[in-house]
Amino acid sequence: MNVAPTPDIGKLVKSTRKALDLTLEQLAERSGVSRSMLSAIERGTANPTFSIVWALAQSLGLDLATLEGTSRQDEPIEHVHHYSIPMRRSADGRCELFMLSPVRTVLPVEWHHLVMKPEGCLESKAHAAGTFEHLTCLSGALSVSVDGKSVHAQAGDTLRYRADKPHRIDNTAGEETRALLLVAQPDQYRTKTTTV
Repeated sequence: MNVAPTPDIGKLVKSTRKALDLTLEQLAERSGVSRSMLSAIERGTANPTFSIVWALAQSLGLDLATLEGTSRQDEPIEHVHHYSIPMRRSADGRCELFMLSPVRTVLPVEWHHLVMKPEGCLESKAHAAGTFEHLTCLSGALSVSVDGKSVHAQAGDTLRYRADKPHRIDNTAGEETRALLLVAQPDQYRTKTTTV
């Protein structure tokens, strides 16, 4: 692997944000990083943690290696080990969501491997307008609730639903449930808006 000079993360984040016509507020909503932290990173007065760097890389469509100062462009195959796959846990600690999407993707699509312990629940606030989720149950059973309606799915079933409203996924099996979650984001992030 070739090692490139460590980049100026603040300048790179700011230039990419402006190239995508995103305000600080929009990037904060998109990445989950606070506006004040984003502002400090862009000014060079804050040193972001790895999780923040990863969130920014994903939100801006940048290769994580670009932000870390490494390059894998000469490699014909990228091997991502299981322990390197970004993961977050649900509020109840019973669900794990593994990010399978390549961090360098510029497509408005993310895909995840969802692992739910018995009685696990993954609650989400409304995503940006126009966002849809496609959830395929691989094993066990689950239900999706949106707008007061709940639909159950068994292994092999797929549920498609609007994710621009509060929604939740529940493990309805008495055992571990696994699913593949695809999040189709709206193209509105690419539209022209006023920048900061």
